[in-house]
Amino acid sequence: MVPRLLAAWRVCILRKLLVVLSLVLTPAFALAATPSEGVPLKVRRGFFTDIGIGVFHTVGGDNGYSNAQSFLQLGAGYQFGFGQNEKYAVPVALNVGIGANAANCWAGLSKAGVCSQSDNFTVTFLGGSAGFMVSIAERLYVGGKLLFGYTLLDPAPDEGFSGGVHFGAALALEYATNMDHFTIGVDVGYRGILGGSTMIHSLHYLVRVKYTF
Repeated sequence: MVPRLLAAWRVCILRKLLVVLSLVLTPAFALAATPSEGVPLKVRRGFFTDIGIGVFHTVGGDNGYSNAQSFLQLGAGYQFGFGQNEKYAVPVALNVGIGANAANCWAGLSKAGVCSQSDNFTVTFLGGSAGFMVSIAERLYVGGKLLFGYTLLDPAPDEGFSGGVHFGAALALEYATNMDHFTIGVDVGYRGILGGSTMIHSLHYLVRVKYTF
């Protein structure tokens, strides 16, 4: 009986010594490896996807401007880098944006102030963008983009105007975060939608998150 108790006690002591030894040696092994926090992250270039969420409204029209509506934009593209320490970046992307015109007429108001067509309609942008960004501080970039493509309007804001080409530009600010792959940014942009003799002017304000592979 006594030998069994001594053997069990020895096993218990040995296990405790192994646990203590592992706790002591683990920090030493961790310090021996290169700490990730001590390695500067390089701003990534190449293929990316991004999502933007913000506000959209139209300007002009018979009511002057529309009420602000939510705006969602999804995109994918490729970003080139060049210059010393890749000071300059050129992002090229395809994107889809969805917003809405709310209470702004583009077909003429009656004497009673009623729009002859719908003054509430969905705006869907299908297009692309090409930009140029310059580093103004570590990991901080500022620049602009050209916007172009085709827009779908539903329901039609004017007779025969259910869609048309769009063009515009946007100012952009981006910061490559210390979370590898992730960049956050802000866009303020304009798009003009042309259809026949009617042209709809729109503005959007976006907060974007970009993931570069």
